[in-house]
Amino acid sequence: MKYIISYSSLLLLAALLFWGCAEIRDDITAPQEVKVHGKDAMNANSDKFHSFLVKDEGIYNCQTCHAADYSGGITNFSCSDVYCHPTITVHQEGIKNPYSENFHGLYIANTDSFYECQSCHGPLWAGGVITPGCESCHKGIGVHTDGIKNPTSEDFHGNFIRVNGWDMHMCSQCHGEDYGGGLTSTTCLTCHRSENGPESCNTCHGNFSDPTQIAPPQGTNNETSTTAAAVGAHQLHLHGIAIAQNVACNECHIVPSEFKSAGHIDGTPRAELTFGAFTNLGPSQAYYDFDELTCQNTYCHGNFEFFASESQYPFAYTGEKMEGNNFSPIWNKVDGTQAACGTCHGEIDSNGQLISALPKGHYGDFSLTTCATCHRGVVNENGEIIDPTKHINGQIDVFD
Repeated sequence: MKYIISYSSLLLLAALLFWGCAEIRDDITAPQEVKVHGKDAMNANSDKFHSFLVKDEGIYNCQTCHAADYSGGITNFSCSDVYCHPTITVHQEGIKNPYSENFHGLYIANTDSFYECQSCHGPLWAGGVITPGCESCHKGIGVHTDGIKNPTSEDFHGNFIRVNGWDMHMCSQCHGEDYGGGLTSTTCLTCHRSENGPESCNTCHGNFSDPTQIAPPQGTNNETSTTAAAVGAHQLHLHGIAIAQNVACNECHIVPSEFKSAGHIDGTPRAELTFGAFTNLGPSQAYYDFDELTCQNTYCHGNFEFFASESQYPFAYTGEKMEGNNFSPIWNKVDGTQAACGTCHGEIDSNGQLISALPKGHYGDFSLTTCATCHRGVVNENGEIIDPTKHINGQIDVFD
């Protein structure tokens, strides 16, 4: 009996199969279109070029047929053919993970070339025949165009960094935090040889070839003339004063302890002026007038007063105090006239000729050549400063 049942079941199954095949059906689901293999899929000038599919659906769809490493897979057609994508391995899993051995930065470091990326991502890495553009992560990828190391080129990397607010992170993300090579193996320190590399003061302002010359010229916008506000009398104050000690940067600016210090790179169009303790020895607060380009109320230009009640030599006073002229020098007038004797204390005529070197409130009517009688350690019989450390130093040096 059981054999009869088994045979009956097989006959029934065969009948059902025959019945199902006997009818041609038109309601079955059509197979998914394989768009990448259509006409002109390999024609880079066609809107059917396979890169557009990659753009819309992602690079990893290719792995379904061409294998995870794009070497051929079930198609036996490698995407890494020498005439197509010889560097396709850069697109493996982990391409954007800095901790992965497949990170694209490592590939670039090993091949020492950014330009292979251009075949798909375009000459400026902005998208080309395939997106996304590299700039979605590398905001400064345009810095690697021709002319990157040529200071006379509009594509010079210094110009790019300047117009992007001196954002050095765009450089360090590939060249390393110390700019020694990082993922690219290309060091910035070959040219930037100062202690802090590209973050040294003289990279952006001052003399690039001399790390001790950190003040303009040149300015952050390449200014070199002393008539430019960014340049002005910087060099004269820092290195060229003959009648007093040179002025340190912190007497006019808050000097940052490092490149990334708050307030250093802040997007403002000019440097802030915050006068220091020495500059503010006078009775009123020193400040800089950006409209007139003048220094106001600075001790070093005659904003001073000394009181007879506090002096060892009150006989030299005609009143309760001696005081200077509180002269307001024009920052970008660098012709020597604003430091002439009689400018900050004493009196000069309309032609700039000295009338008297005596501060207001000083006893007598002495000529310049007699100053050495009491101030012999400061000035000689010709009225010339012989010890700059004793002139404009916050005190009166008498009989020494």
